Amino acid sequence: MKEITLAFFSYLFVGSLQLFPEVIPNQCFICFKKDLTSSDRIAMEGKYQLIHLKDFLLTRARLYQTPAGTDLTQLLSSLEREPSVLYASLNHYHRAQSTAISEPRFKEQWYLDNLGTTYNYREAKVGADIRWKAAIERYKPRQERVVVSVIDTGISADHPELKDRRAYMPAEANGTQGVDDDGLGYVDDTHGWDFIGNDNDPSDLNGHGTQVAGLIASHSLNRMGTTGIAPNSVILPMRVFNEYGGGATDDRVISALGYSIAGGVRIINLSLGRGSPFSFPIQDALFNLEESFDVLLICAAGNGGSDAIGDDLDLAPVYPASYEGKTVLSVAATDENDELAKFSNFGKITVDLAAPGVNVLTPDLSRKTISFEDFEGELAGWSFSNPGNEARWERLTDQFGNRWLTDSAYNADGFFADYGYNLNFSLISPIFDLNASKGSSLKIRIYHDLARRFFFLSYDTLWIEASSTDSDQWTTVGQIYGRSQRGGSLYQFDLSSFDGQRIRLRFRLETDDFRNADGVYLDDLEISGVSSFEQGSEQYAFVSGTSFAAPMVSGVAAMLLAHRPEISSQQVREILLATVRPVEALSGKVASGGIVNAEKAIIEAQKAKIFLDRGWHFHDGNWVYSESEQSWNFLLRNGLQVSRWREESSTSSWSRLDTNELSGWKYHSWPYGFDNQNQTWEYYQVDGEWIAWRNKNRKWHVFDSLTQTWKWVADN
Repeated sequence: MKEITLAFFSYLFVGSLQLFPEVIPNQCFICFKKDLTSSDRIAMEGKYQLIHLKDFLLTRARLYQTPAGTDLTQLLSSLEREPSVLYASLNHYHRAQSTAISEPRFKEQWYLDNLGTTYNYREAKVGADIRWKAAIERYKPRQERVVVSVIDTGISADHPELKDRRAYMPAEANGTQGVDDDGLGYVDDTHGWDFIGNDNDPSDLNGHGTQVAGLIASHSLNRMGTTGIAPNSVILPMRVFNEYGGGATDDRVISALGYSIAGGVRIINLSLGRGSPFSFPIQDALFNLEESFDVLLICAAGNGGSDAIGDDLDLAPVYPASYEGKTVLSVAATDENDELAKFSNFGKITVDLAAPGVNVLTPDLSRKTISFEDFEGELAGWSFSNPGNEARWERLTDQFGNRWLTDSAYNADGFFADYGYNLNFSLISPIFDLNASKGSSLKIRIYHDLARRFFFLSYDTLWIEASSTDSDQWTTVGQIYGRSQRGGSLYQFDLSSFDGQRIRLRFRLETDDFRNADGVYLDDLEISGVSSFEQGSEQYAFVSGTSFAAPMVSGVAAMLLAHRPEISSQQVREILLATVRPVEALSGKVASGGIVNAEKAIIEAQKAKIFLDRGWHFHDGNWVYSESEQSWNFLLRNGLQVSRWREESSTSSWSRLDTNELSGWKYHSWPYGFDNQNQTWEYYQVDGEWIAWRNKNRKWHVFDSLTQTWKWVADN
């Protein structure tokens, strides 16, 4: 009996397989104890047949490939019983969350200046914003460019709001093509890195990363649309999600964090999805960030569970928002009326503050429909292939008047029919032109009832295949089997491997001789792709999610660092939390009890005292104050030697500054210090010149401000 009668559909399946697996098969992290010798480690690797894949900047955990078919749960249990293993962990997947004043659409950016009118058909409350308009009047940037790392789906480099807002790696921008000029392990990574494709093109094929980046750094003077929160910010894009919002594994996230640090970033925006599991290697990396680097990681609190209702993270932790440490700043979402968003996670202890994250206007991808077919009219260009049998595809009209294309509409007597046995027949599309498309995809509504033999693992299957017009080979892009819900399901299939080509699609039904069933019904076929922007096309979208609350805070943090570049990221964190705008609806829901307040944060930053950790304090010029010695010291560089002027009770003289006296200094914006434990200089500025010890190649470097590159100097 035909069952295509209900008008509700499930959303975005890929074939009939799980869209986002939880872990990468045949991979695991192992963190060995520090006293383990290399020979013992090699013996351990041999014992479990492990192949080393990758090391990381921010954690001692190593990524390994395990033998095919290994039971990872059992392997981890065995590893954790080994005396030399500190911890072992799976390599998890993560998910992206779903989701200047003269700018022409500024009046729609209620989160910057809420006038209490209607925004995108929603009523709003006066003043329910981040006090940005008042903040910008006090904003006096002393740093031209503040780099914010956005670890997400990449960004659209040709979007008018973002094409001039990308950060660059100076050595790569001025270096040699095909060479890793800055020694970071990535070739020609001028504008970030794509950890999905492992290349230097972090282009956004999903939209999420572009939306996040646009909130932070949209061009504020091009008079084309919206304004970004931080006028002096630029974005360093890290692509860890694919076009479907999947693909972000633990190792990719940790690598992106390490890349951000190597690039000198101090603000990192990370909007991972709901329900990401706890990862020991990521927590390890975050502890190292806090211990050794001056960086702030701003995370979305998450969008609740499957019921789309926000959860209390104090009771049910979600990561990365629930990771420990002061490096992490967790952000909940509010709406136009200062109410906690229905979908937003919260937590009086775990979640730090809130920011607008509902009905937010932001730049978006230019994703265009290349072709749409609803099968209502003539089927021009469609053909059928049914060798050896009489079956053919034809249309059927349901009780609502909607037409579907099916393999088995009616039998010879005019009754509803099931499909036959031992069939292998196809529906072939006309040609679709993907020449100007990137990240091409197929979406189609399918109702299916296909027979299966469980004991023999035999399934009647609908194969979705594609072929370039330059080839006679068909490539499988998806498969459907079993039974869908009543009314059909909306499926999505990846066609990106055919970008730049002309293709045909083939829907091929293959059946066996066991039993038959109702068959397959197709409707609303759409092929779309990301294309270059055209003037006048839709380039913005209203979006909702804690993913878009986090960049609000990242934007304000970047404003503070441009306004007072000498303050530390931990000072930025303390200022943001101390200056929130208290909101009754957030009492008991977030630790600070309020929404980020850009105006008060700017005022407080202006008053902030500047210091270096472990007792050393910064003063104008090259002076630092030693709290332990209760004296000011003037620093001077002569060659590669750093000296200081010491005023004693009886004599005053220059003396060489022993690196032991700077033991424990942390990475800081200005001046940077020497970490005696790791024997590394962290970009110490003296007499207008920057020197650094580069661990990657164990060389002293001097920074050439003219070419914006690091150059080797003689070893000392």
